[in-house]
Amino acid sequence: MVRLTVALVALSLISPANAGPKEDAFTTIEAFKKAYDASDPPGIVKLFATEAVFLGTTMQKPTRDKDAILKYFQASASANLPKKVEIENYETLQLSETAVLFTGQNVFTQTRDGSAVDTPARFTLLAVKEADGWRIGHFHSSRRPPPQ
Repeated sequence: MVRLTVALVALSLISPANAGPKEDAFTTIEAFKKAYDASDPPGIVKLFATEAVFLGTTMQKPTRDKDAILKYFQASASANLPKKVEIENYETLQLSETAVLFTGQNVFTQTRDGSAVDTPARFTLLAVKEADGWRIGHFHSSRRPPPQ
């Protein structure tokens, strides 16, 4: 019993050290979800890397302008509350120790006339490690086409 307890304690101390770039980078997606669900545009924009490229679901063209990204999320956060995003599934491709690509499907939910309205979407997010931690280096979101 003592050996089992020692082994479990040792395992709990080792496990966090085994987290790799994929797991560390995923914290950026979790932080995005938390800020989006809280309707916190400044919190969302803080997640973007210095030279990030952003193409939101309803945008015509990509931008690197942090003020434009802030305005995009401010417009979104000012209507049809509460809102949330759920990640349904994703694939991960580790490009390097400091760059991880996530591609997946999500659902944006907003409230209209007291009812939840879902928008199925898909995303590509490049998480990059900067001096102060993992940030969003590229973000693309688009509506998911209907199943065929």
